[in-house]
Amino acid sequence: MVDLTTRMAAGTYELLVLVGELDRRGSWAAWGALSCAAWLADRCDIEICTARSQVRVARAMLLFPILDQAMANGDVSYAKARVLVPHLTSANADALLDLAERNPAGRLGAAIAAWSQRHEDAATIRARQHEARSLSWRTEPDGTVLLTARLTPEVAGAVCAVIDTAVTRTGAPAGASLAHQRADALAAVVTDGGGQVEAEVVVHVTTDGNHLPDGTPLSDHAVAQLLPDAFVSLLIHDTERQPIDASPRRRHPTRRQRRVLDARADQCQHPGCTARAFLQYDHVQPYTEGGPTTIDNLQRLCGPHNRQRTRSREPGR
Repeated sequence: MVDLTTRMAAGTYELLVLVGELDRRGSWAAWGALSCAAWLADRCDIEICTARSQVRVARAMLLFPILDQAMANGDVSYAKARVLVPHLTSANADALLDLAERNPAGRLGAAIAAWSQRHEDAATIRARQHEARSLSWRTEPDGTVLLTARLTPEVAGAVCAVIDTAVTRTGAPAGASLAHQRADALAAVVTDGGGQVEAEVVVHVTTDGNHLPDGTPLSDHAVAQLLPDAFVSLLIHDTERQPIDASPRRRHPTRRQRRVLDARADQCQHPGCTARAFLQYDHVQPYTEGGPTTIDNLQRLCGPHNRQRTRSREPGR
């Protein structure tokens, strides 16, 4: 499988070289097409959005030899190049190519956003994000409608928090996945007055900058936009920079303790489990056996593994 993937990547690179040459020569115009992407979509039987992406990357390969070389060597895949190209400039090409080589494709977008927060003017970033906002929808072949939204980070954080809060307050139908529940919650929020749901937006403020729980960077300006309507709580640390625990005999962790645990472990702590959504808080030493409700005795588990652990402690098991 790995060998086949490598050969596919090499073939994609060769295709993009040809696309770049076709675009440079303008042959598509002589053949009556409105653009190189339109000619590719028609003659290669691909979607116009795919063709436009190929042309965009092919042009960048001609403009930035460092990108061309990285893709030729297999250091940067086409999947990464699609994310990278809209942000490449002569000033940042070396830095962003380094990010692309060190980060997986699924995390590259967040890595570039974090880099931009550190190296670009905040007003410029804000204007770019505001201009990029959009909402579109289209009918899929199965009759469902696909919604695509692009929002500024602080707005997205608030929207996602409202949806997930609605999910936690509604019983999940039998067999419903997390995606199903979020779709139902979005529909309820938009159509059934669910906009009255009050949700907590958590912003992590660290020495590396501000970010949402999923890693999405937030500028200081974006945080300031949230503050007028926000409830701000402080997390106090001791002299060794460790969060202070309080109320160890409380059965359920406090909001402050939950925030510390969320920051320390972003996925289920059961070995081998990578679940990240709607994790529950569990006592390592059971509360019923004297286990204190302190950070060191708490862990985050997904629902199935938390229930499994609870059942394993039941008498007779």
